[in-house]
Amino acid sequence: MFTFLSLILLAHAISPASSQEKNIFLLAGQSNMSGRGGVTNGTWDGFVPPECGPNPSVLRLAANLTWVPAAEPLHKDIDVNVTAGVGPGMSFANALLAHDPGLGVVGLVPCAIGGTKISQWVRGSFLYDQLVRRADAAARGGGKIQAMLWYQGESDTVDEEDAESYKGRLEKFFEDLRSDLQFPSLPIIQVAIASAQGPFIEKVREAQLRLDLANVKCVDAKGLELGPDHLHLTTSAEVQLGKMLADSFLQTRPRPLKNNAPSSYSLRGGKSKERTKAMFTFLSLILLAQAISPGSSHGKNIFLLAGQSNMSGRGGLTNSTWDGVVPPECGPNPSVLRLAANLTWVPAAEPLHKDIDVNVTVGVGPGMSFANSVLANDSSLRVVGLVPCAVGGTRGTKISQWVRGSMLYEQLVRRAGAAVRGGGKIQAMLWYQGESDTVDKEDAELYKGRLEKFFVDLRSDLQSPSLPIIQVAIASAQGSFIKKVREAQLRLDLANVKCVDAKGLELGPDHLHLTTSAEVQLGEMLAGSFLRTRPRPPQE
Repeated sequence: MFTFLSLILLAHAISPASSQEKNIFLLAGQSNMSGRGGVTNGTWDGFVPPECGPNPSVLRLAANLTWVPAAEPLHKDIDVNVTAGVGPGMSFANALLAHDPGLGVVGLVPCAIGGTKISQWVRGSFLYDQLVRRADAAARGGGKIQAMLWYQGESDTVDEEDAESYKGRLEKFFEDLRSDLQFPSLPIIQVAIASAQGPFIEKVREAQLRLDLANVKCVDAKGLELGPDHLHLTTSAEVQLGKMLADSFLQTRPRPLKNNAPSSYSLRGGKSKERTKAMFTFLSLILLAQAISPGSSHGKNIFLLAGQSNMSGRGGLTNSTWDGVVPPECGPNPSVLRLAANLTWVPAAEPLHKDIDVNVTVGVGPGMSFANSVLANDSSLRVVGLVPCAVGGTRGTKISQWVRGSMLYEQLVRRAGAAVRGGGKIQAMLWYQGESDTVDKEDAELYKGRLEKFFVDLRSDLQSPSLPIIQVAIASAQGSFIKKVREAQLRLDLANVKCVDAKGLELGPDHLHLTTSAEVQLGEMLAGSFLRTRPRPPQE
């Protein structure tokens, strides 16, 4: 009954708000929209120019979908696998308000992720769904989406096929987004790239400059100052770009913005369709709660794979290149599927996290070895569904980045929900994380409490209070406080949480990541732990 009432309240909470207060702008694309101004060797210099300073009339939608005062770096809790610096967003907002102080409140919605191709923004992908979800949350909070600012394309200059396909993919992305936001005339201001990661920059620039869609404008970044890496805009260039984007928006809008204007982000048909949407969501939530309840066991036996790089997999990687070797224990199996980034089930094959941990090169992880070992020891399981959710990166992910409401947490819950809706039962979560929490003493000391809170919150949000969790005690570290983190992992005392110790498994040349053979061994260790503790085979 409590869950039922909670779902009613949640469905009510997500119905569109009547208040129209903020003038909302979506910020999407890759690193130069996220912002790398002032970043050198992974460290931001902290310098905020006056044009990017805080303004009581400028808010940003945080990762947990709440409005907070906007301040640089705008993408600090969105583009989490890198160091974010100054981007064009604050300069843009302040320039708008300087031109017309009567605008009221500007709401910025950061959604950009560095190192992403246009193919990673297709409808159904994680990046696309996050953009739509955050746009939806922003509008429900009261306001009107005025435009999307889009700066992306550097990653599509590496491969000639990507560059040649860019124009069609970009058009499709803009059209799909307008359709899903029920806003066919959504103003979009895109930026023609000024730099590239590969040789095909002119093909991508031509696609951007010649794009012919109504209400899509282009601002050319060519000539803006680049940093030492010859890829990212400097702080002063980001300031200039923000002003250019503001000028483009102000020149093209047909009339002054009004805070009491009817929202352009609304379903056609008025309140009745909004009520229908809320009721549909309500019913979906009920079905989801039923699907993941312990009594539901049909279709796939689902396992969530979460954490950081050693769960995602770096086996076989040297200098960011995967050797392509797949040991027999990790080979494809017709009874093993994986949930792809677009939330469809596909045959599982290494690297399992190739479309999830997108900012790095991914190799062999423990997932396939785990699944094949489980099936070899208990054929009654029949179909295993793996749900990759781990994210590593140059700095890895701390446990504090997995808190309820964060991007990583919300992605995990969303993918778990999609997995069970396809038919099946979540059997366990496999969790391997902690190396990044060894750098700072405070992080290491707080690790146990944060990990417990994460597990408790996840079980609550999945409506699975006894969800089995098998965590891995880390074998390596990025800092000096490895003993504190390992102690927290080994002494964690929560029901139905088991620990497998990776200490002693072979590490690669970087002394941080497991080798391919070690990942195979770890997968088998995880399978052994699962098979020993489950009370009985699932009945289908």
